[in-house]
Amino acid sequence: MRGQALVRLRRGVGEERRGNFAAEHELARLASLPALGIELVEGAGLTTEGVLGRVRGSPEVEWAEPNPACRVALAEPDDPAYHETIGGMPVQWPAYQLHALEAWSRYPGCFFEAAQRPQDAPIVALVDTGIDETHPDFMNPGATGADVGAGGQLMLSAARTFLSGQPSDLSPTARDEHGHGTHLGALVAAGTNNGVTAGDGIAGIGYPARLLPLKVAGAEGVTTHADLARAIVYAADQGASIVLVGAAGPTWSRTLQEAVDYAWERGCLLIAPMGNYQDSTPQFPASCPHVFAAGAATAWGEVAGYSGRGQVALAGPGGDEALGVYSALPTYACTLRTDPTSVDYGWLMGTSQAAAHVAAAAALYAGAADLGLETGDESGVIWRALQQTADSLVATEGGGWDDESGYGLVAPAALLAGEPRAASVGGIVGRAVRGGSPALGAVVTAARDGSEGVVTTTSVWPAGAYRIANIEVGSYRLTAEAEGKSGVWEQVWVLAGCDAPGVDFRLGSGSADAAMVSAEIPRAALRGGRLDIRVVVANTGEATWRRRDGHQLVQVTSELAARFEPDHVNLGLGEEVAPGGTAVFAASLRAPERWGLYWAAWRMCQEGGVGWFGPTAGESVSVTSFWDVPADHWAVAAIEAAKDAGIVRGYGGDVYRPAEAVSRDQMAVYIARALAGGDDGVPAGPEEPSFADVATDHWAYRYVEYVHARDIVRGYWDGYHPGELVNRAQMAVFMARAMAGGDAGVPEGPGEASFPDVGTDFWAFKYVEYIRAEGVTQGYPDGRYHPEVTCTRDQMAVYVARGFRLPM
Repeated sequence: MRGQALVRLRRGVGEERRGNFAAEHELARLASLPALGIELVEGAGLTTEGVLGRVRGSPEVEWAEPNPACRVALAEPDDPAYHETIGGMPVQWPAYQLHALEAWSRYPGCFFEAAQRPQDAPIVALVDTGIDETHPDFMNPGATGADVGAGGQLMLSAARTFLSGQPSDLSPTARDEHGHGTHLGALVAAGTNNGVTAGDGIAGIGYPARLLPLKVAGAEGVTTHADLARAIVYAADQGASIVLVGAAGPTWSRTLQEAVDYAWERGCLLIAPMGNYQDSTPQFPASCPHVFAAGAATAWGEVAGYSGRGQVALAGPGGDEALGVYSALPTYACTLRTDPTSVDYGWLMGTSQAAAHVAAAAALYAGAADLGLETGDESGVIWRALQQTADSLVATEGGGWDDESGYGLVAPAALLAGEPRAASVGGIVGRAVRGGSPALGAVVTAARDGSEGVVTTTSVWPAGAYRIANIEVGSYRLTAEAEGKSGVWEQVWVLAGCDAPGVDFRLGSGSADAAMVSAEIPRAALRGGRLDIRVVVANTGEATWRRRDGHQLVQVTSELAARFEPDHVNLGLGEEVAPGGTAVFAASLRAPERWGLYWAAWRMCQEGGVGWFGPTAGESVSVTSFWDVPADHWAVAAIEAAKDAGIVRGYGGDVYRPAEAVSRDQMAVYIARALAGGDDGVPAGPEEPSFADVATDHWAYRYVEYVHARDIVRGYWDGYHPGELVNRAQMAVFMARAMAGGDAGVPEGPGEASFPDVGTDFWAFKYVEYIRAEGVTQGYPDGRYHPEVTCTRDQMAVYVARGFRLPM
């Protein structure tokens, strides 16, 4: 994630300052437009709003805005099969059904020549029968070979064969002797707009993904769980974002599930076919928890009759007997191409082809969203996005799930546009295990926060998996029970139109306890700024803590709690904390955007197991716009209101100096911005100055001229005296005139004085009485106004906030 912003720096900011601006805000300077005074900056790991939040508080910034994209609509690719028709239907009908051209226009936004082929595109690992590395459709125009290093689409240097008992997995090769792998691989990553190169080529839907071919089956097309597991683990270690497994079988095994879990924990999304058996018999790995199961749809937008039912996550184009899916076959004789003189393309149908199209869409999203394998949650992000943007195939209430097509037909164009379909329900999927074995028959109950309603289901699949389908959007507390053992998830969020995946229970996993060794949680943070925490926790229980068992440091919620994000910190991949050991949890969090005093607290939790355990580590965190104005400062509400209204900015963006005295030029700035609705509303000022000591190049020139033109200030006989400090009597005059529309609008005071030190004969009497009557001031606790006391910046903010009725 790399958010960008266009920043207009103020006139007078020199080139040296421009060059240092991005670095001082921990951003990268991508480009500069000196003639316009605009800088293009970028923040790694930040959203666009995060980048804007960093720069908008700087006194050097006039304004900042996002850097929106403008896309050139792509012309149709020249791949022959993309344009040919059969019986009035496009040969490559899935590309039209999925609006692939619209998706490619968003990402990658162009068709690449070999020399421009991106080397960091997402990796799709193809776990199947291998690949024909000589097929011209894996070469981009100008390529010298199919390898990505030669301008092609395949990661041949990392390709491997995993056939038990054979040493070939030690060398980089994955020759396809069957044809199934080449067919699927081309659907995902065939070169697009390479018709001249390929001759009879198709367009790969997932272009420009890098395809990593991993061979697990020979000419007969049969593999084993051992070889599948070896390939899946290898794919995860190679940094694959997507793992497409083209195999299906009716048996579950712990070995296969362990490999799936290994990849899931590392952010890989596994996609597998639901099977071509027309029933709800579970097929594996598709029915393994943490696998995205694909059903098949026809060219006419219906669920294919052969497509397996059950725990389908989504459907993809799979074709049927009337019109299959056209894709590449090996250029040599193999099981699916016995006649080497025929064209090296062919028609196949099945949920494997459907899974390939889903994998292609997932790869496009991973590339467009710039998802890396850093947090381990990328698989869940892609999972939810695929489902939320799908096109419904079966009518379901609330845009929910059904066992034929899941949440509908994958829709790459809507996926990349971030356009979810209308939905009001979602679901939860996971599994229950006890002692490492599936807890078949475990009763899983979801209770919605703030509601008496509960939903109950039972784990029945061979893997101990469960699904809670089509429940209202919101937060739920989940419990699971089996044979006297229980587990709990304290909070699971159900989003509209998708599953919450990976909500797993570990029943009877042993006692857990913890002791806080130390906690470093800052007592102050800036609104929307970063908040670094560090908590050291000792394992005082009897069970080893592991990431895969759900042990994490989780934010504790309370009535005053803020949602610091992220709200949990995992153990590191592979990290284990034995009884007696310690774990160090460190994270950079984002403070709330709203100012206030928050209780920030963290506690150990085993999601899916014993729930909360051990004591709480917490501190009160003061979240404001300025370091020197804590949330309990007497004037904080007014200062924050003035900041939100664009009236005050502070020094350096994050220091306010509340006790500093206000000068006449500063006062003019406060009032001018308040009257004009912010800095942009204050004009440049006349060509000739009204005061000899406030020339046109004075930093407050336009503000002084603005308030002078409105009869708020009049100056002295010899000038304005901009640096002179303002006392409370003078401030009453300025505020009264500003509120009343000039001096003539200020009424005469009452017959009796409200303050003993501002009598009816005091020169500023009527002004003080006016702002008192308007609720701007109540004086000091001793009942006096103290007109000669110098006005401070915190008092000034209160005057302005009350006088101009700013929301506080």
